[in-house]
Amino acid sequence: MLSKTETLSKEQLQKKFISRSFNTSATLWFIAAVIGQWIFAIYVAAFYGGAAMDGDFMKWNRVLPHGYVEGEPMGNLAVALHLLFAVVVMLGGPLQFSTKIRKWAPSFHRWSGRIYIGSAFLISLSGIYMVISKGTISGLVGDISVSINGILILFFAYLAIKRAMQKNFVSHSEWVLRLFLVMGGVWFFRIGLMFWLLVNNGPVGFDPETFRGPFLVFLGFGQYLIPLGIAELFLRAKKTKKSSMQIATAFILLTCTFITVIGTFAATMGMWLPRLS
Repeated sequence: MLSKTETLSKEQLQKKFISRSFNTSATLWFIAAVIGQWIFAIYVAAFYGGAAMDGDFMKWNRVLPHGYVEGEPMGNLAVALHLLFAVVVMLGGPLQFSTKIRKWAPSFHRWSGRIYIGSAFLISLSGIYMVISKGTISGLVGDISVSINGILILFFAYLAIKRAMQKNFVSHSEWVLRLFLVMGGVWFFRIGLMFWLLVNNGPVGFDPETFRGPFLVFLGFGQYLIPLGIAELFLRAKKTKKSSMQIATAFILLTCTFITVIGTFAATMGMWLPRLS
């Protein structure tokens, strides 16, 4: 028979293994998300930035309906700012989570954080303006879902600043995580859509011609509500340290990692690379 000391040691090892698996699953998803967003950022910079450098702004309309309209300087400026700062936050956002940068280069962390938060405000305001002035391809439902996404970005950015000023850095990091997720809404939508098309071998639940249908309604709101819901589950599991909750969360995160990798691959090969050729 195992002694009491040996039993406790076994239980401690089990909890340690579960905790490590929980943290590893979160790390794997984060790495997959960062790589996916960097690929998307490179595509945005190459496609839209390349067209701008060539003076061929009408090329934007191949992807964004009414992305560039002659005689509408404010609308065109809003699109340009939105695209520019989208690249900034996707490339620089992951730096906000680096503990090494926070520890060894706190000044850089603060200034990069200010740029990140400032970019969040510009992205949100320009995005909302684009919805009001140009609308979205998904119609009214798309207009509403994108506008809510923009409002959440503003709200989370404000709370991230407020908690930092209050020196409540634990809460600050949680709001930065939420901000990171809602600012990735456009990216989540694209990899979610391409994953859905791949597994179903074509469009299911929506009309590809009109870009209307129940699946797009689900994805329109799910692009930020689903990541936020999983983030809340992760934060609670991290705080409570209950083994059962950490195991369930780790399984969900591993599933999300799989979907993220496949969706990013499908979007890269089926959407982004072809447009750069």
